[in-house]
Amino acid sequence: MPKITVFLIDDDLDDQEIFSFIMADVFAQADCVFANDGLYALEKIQDTNFSPHIIFLDINMPRMNGILFLQELKKIKRLKNVPIYMYSTSNEGSVVEECKKLGASGFVKKHINTDVAKQEFQHIIANLKL
Repeated sequence: MPKITVFLIDDDLDDQEIFSFIMADVFAQADCVFANDGLYALEKIQDTNFSPHIIFLDINMPRMNGILFLQELKKIKRLKNVPIYMYSTSNEGSVVEECKKLGASGFVKKHINTDVAKQEFQHIIANLKL
């Protein structure tokens, strides 16, 4: 599989670091790019030279939360086929459903046990259509 760009939008630097380690373990060809909130991520994706293969998006962030970012992202035609997975400590049913209605491909709960997270990410990356 070729190198892929994985975009994580998450305001927690520890979560970014853990994500990076897990992704390096799961898929060595993953190039992880980070944004600390939805507004910065929105600026980043406005650059037509930046086209991530997959996006992981935290829900609870300052300035622009993940749900608002998801709504804005879905307006950008060139990124309409990019899978977006919500990535959060909260997996409340109504929030998960709202995200799926807005176009999220799925939901990954942040796990303390990184082995569980690795399995979920392996499954997602293995099914990624490039």
